[in-house]
Amino acid sequence: MTTPAHTKNSWLIKQRFFNRHPKELLFTPQFISFGNQKLSVSTISDLSQGEPLQYRFGIEWIRGFEFTVGRKYQLFIKNGDGETIKISFGSYYGINKISLFNQYIEILNQLWRSYFDGLVDQYLELFKQKIPFTLANVKFDEFGIKIKSASFIKEEEKSLPWDDVGTKDYQTYFAIFSKQAPSLINKGYSYLDNWNTRILYSVVQTILLRRKGQKKFDN
Repeated sequence: MTTPAHTKNSWLIKQRFFNRHPKELLFTPQFISFGNQKLSVSTISDLSQGEPLQYRFGIEWIRGFEFTVGRKYQLFIKNGDGETIKISFGSYYGINKISLFNQYIEILNQLWRSYFDGLVDQYLELFKQKIPFTLANVKFDEFGIKIKSASFIKEEEKSLPWDDVGTKDYQTYFAIFSKQAPSLINKGYSYLDNWNTRILYSVVQTILLRRKGQKKFDN
């Protein structure tokens, strides 16, 4: 996990509009800090045994008595020891709405480049070597995936061979379903509420695209 020297890796964040003392958010190869909070970044070891770093993110609308008054940008980061940092800031009544949204996107993009882009490559390498692994509560192997699909009473683990794996990406969540029985076997993964949904999306989509390309080559 590396933070390129030529890219921005620190930001001053006001968590509230009237906050006079903004907190510094800092990304380094060894840790992530926000104000007086510090989160150590685990070195990548055996990804087949667990996830060394996780994150979730999203925007929540701030509602007043009769109408929406603003939006809150939220980002949660958790390391392999279970320690978590929460970063949140908001815009109210349209004040600094564009600049704060741009800051939010910039932070997410740099977080991805610094810590998670390389993780995707390593999960794909495990898949290439036919080593089973679990990511975001989805089990992967060379034959397909296993997801927990809701039934009438409880969630049940369902196996999907790769040829039957369908996906759909929405603004706030990523869905995996059976192409043959989409209404019976499906699972949604929220970007805000579920850890590492963005990593899950990248790994699943890349595997499916590579399989599609391989089929065209074979034909």
